[in-house]
Amino acid sequence: MEDATEGQVLSEARPGGNARGWQVLWFLFHVAVVYAITNFCTTWLAGWARGTLLPLLQQPTSSSSFEFLFSHLFAFSFVPAVAVRLVNARFKHKVAQFVWVVPTAILAYKFLTFPAPSVFHSQFSVAFHQYFEGGFLIPECRDWHDFWTMLGSNPDMMRGKAQLDYSAPFYAGIGYSVAAWVGRRTNLSQKVSEKVKNWEDSRFESRL
Repeated sequence: MEDATEGQVLSEARPGGNARGWQVLWFLFHVAVVYAITNFCTTWLAGWARGTLLPLLQQPTSSSSFEFLFSHLFAFSFVPAVAVRLVNARFKHKVAQFVWVVPTAILAYKFLTFPAPSVFHSQFSVAFHQYFEGGFLIPECRDWHDFWTMLGSNPDMMRGKAQLDYSAPFYAGIGYSVAAWVGRRTNLSQKVSEKVKNWEDSRFESRL
């Protein structure tokens, strides 16, 4: 009798355990999407905006490619994260609202452990400058050798790379989580997804 009761309890517990396991997997999936956005979409979008959009609007910039990317890192990481989350309306997972936790925890650790150059400098102000402030002065790279040389010798290049590695996922995580929160409480993400699908269908029909 006791064995039967124990077996019943275990059988009732399994669905909850399986659900929690799937929640963990979906959470890791959404975190991976956030980091994929910052690794691929952010740099691509910055290059497209600098090389195509600004000349089209007759507003060319004199900034180098990396200087332009790092100076507008918030926009080029936050906006695509929001867009990707709204377009993928079918993935209405509650855990997607909490993907900001991972990049925030990593950034907080890097921020709190960033060393001040001397006792005369505030650790907070130095870390804030490292991970959030702009004002980059980076010349254009001629080739990959120039890139790696600049990365090791130019403090602004190293600071920009640190922001790309740690601050950009934080921005993207916030944007992705906000879009997930909005999507679960409204039909905005569904409307965006339908508009994208209709646009793709119209493009396909126009090719026929």
